[in-house]
Amino acid sequence: MKLHRPQGLQPSRHPPSMTLRLVSLFALVAIVTFAGVGSYLYHSLHVQLERRDDDELAGKSSSIGHLVQEADSLAALRENTHALLDTISGHDRLLIRITDATGATIIKSYDDPDSLPGLPADAARPSGALRTVDLPDGRARVIVSRASARSGEQATVMVARTASDRMQLLADYHSQVWYAASIGTLLATLLSYFFVRGGLRPLRLMAAQTHAISANRLDTRIDIRSAPSELHEIVESFNAMLDRLHRSFEQLTQFSADLAHDLRTPLNNLMVQTQVALGKPRALEEYQALLSSNIEEYERLSRMMESMLFLARAEHAHVALQIRRLSVEEELGRIADYFEGIAEDAGVRIAVCGAGEISADMMLLRRALGNLVANAIRYTPAQGVIRIEAARTGAATVISVANPGEGIRPELAERIFDRFYRADPSRSSAGGSSGLGLAIVRSVMTLHGGTASVSSAPGGPTVFSLAFPDQATPAAQGRPGAGGAGGAGGTN
Repeated sequence: MKLHRPQGLQPSRHPPSMTLRLVSLFALVAIVTFAGVGSYLYHSLHVQLERRDDDELAGKSSSIGHLVQEADSLAALRENTHALLDTISGHDRLLIRITDATGATIIKSYDDPDSLPGLPADAARPSGALRTVDLPDGRARVIVSRASARSGEQATVMVARTASDRMQLLADYHSQVWYAASIGTLLATLLSYFFVRGGLRPLRLMAAQTHAISANRLDTRIDIRSAPSELHEIVESFNAMLDRLHRSFEQLTQFSADLAHDLRTPLNNLMVQTQVALGKPRALEEYQALLSSNIEEYERLSRMMESMLFLARAEHAHVALQIRRLSVEEELGRIADYFEGIAEDAGVRIAVCGAGEISADMMLLRRALGNLVANAIRYTPAQGVIRIEAARTGAATVISVANPGEGIRPELAERIFDRFYRADPSRSSAGGSSGLGLAIVRSVMTLHGGTASVSSAPGGPTVFSLAFPDQATPAAQGRPGAGGAGGAGGTN
């Protein structure tokens, strides 16, 4: 049975290593470099040797022409052949032929008629210039000139070089150059392997350091001093990513611990109260009181689950916002009226100041402000005044909630908006707080494209500020999901 691979699934292919890529690149560069240098040297030597051969050929032609001019006649020149041939002694590749005006050969230095056959008309014309002609066994450099004996007889002097010892030397040099280039390329490739291995050693050290990082050692960082400058940006980015992961892991660990703590308290209350009630028969009124107490714990657990669900949806932008223009004065007044009774019971007063309009989701605005006001009432001493104000700051409307009290230390202010975080080290659950109120405030502002911040000092006023931009770019507007959650209540 023939199996067919599904479309889109390709066999995995591992890309070649950086060492192989760099060594291959070095080898290619070495080949091109050695070939280029070798070709240049060969061409230069070829030109120089050819120029010397041409100079020598021209000199021999001039010498032979001079001998013709010194001869009394062409017949006397034929009788003194040895003097003429002495001029080319030691040059077996040099051929000469002297003809009279009728084309009859007077003297020639070769016996084979094919050594220097008849030349084309343009090449055989006396001009004194060097020319290249094709012969059956190769090419030859020929110079044809005219000289006159003392008798006035005209002679044509033809001197040719079919090859030279220098050209044979050049051919040997060509082979040696390519042999040396091949050896040089091989040596350069081998050396480049060790150089590349040494150059990539910092990467291997970085890999070893990253292998040592685990969930229990997220505080480990790559030493930037051991990395070359070209990798500093990568190391810094990787270390920054580890910082974010470390913070997220710590927040997740703290979140799990806080969640377990906050769930354990109401569950323990429910279990202990129920066990005590079942310990012996009791009156109807006692059972009713127990159920009433249990309902309070159930409601607290329900509010906690609702808040966590809202935060989860807000974090993934699954909360659909209904942005509209709202009256700042009316919204702040409605919040103050809602908490008026609670503030009176706590012995504090709420003062409102602000006007104009704001672009926001009405329900989420009330929920964020309600959480801040409820938090302010909880920590404001008796006879204190909570101030809710709105003001224009640049292209945004800033709503602030300020209350007197003990203040927040700077190191705690950085985490005040974290889930389940409380400035009180005992993590008390008094007052029905679940530690999610300020986290919800920050999520609401993130959905509106704004910011939430706090400024405080020990013993001074604490001011929470919400900045709503005029041109709202909500993170979740038009996205499907749950709509605005909750009203102005501040029980989170």
